[in-house]
Amino acid sequence: MVELDQLDARIRAAAKLLTQLRDEKRRLETDNQELVKRVRALEAAAGKHPAENLKPRLKALEEERTTLLGERRVAARRVEEMLQKLELLEKAVHA
Repeated sequence: MVELDQLDARIRAAAKLLTQLRDEKRRLETDNQELVKRVRALEAAAGKHPAENLKPRLKALEEERTTLLGERRVAARRVEEMLQKLELLEKAVHA
């Protein structure tokens, strides 16, 4: 019984972590969409203003976008790992 309770606690903790990771993933996706819109707006505005004025800002936005995409990949990898662990736990419970 104690082992099942411990397993249940682990599964609940893993499920909570999955929820957090999914929330984080959604937030990162939203941030990424906003950055893409901002980059597009800057690219459109670049035709109206000298490119030299926008280059530093555009570079900063691209770096931010790259960072967010990296974080998104990490979050997705963590979710996949947790799903694999949950599958193993479920198999152990049903075995």
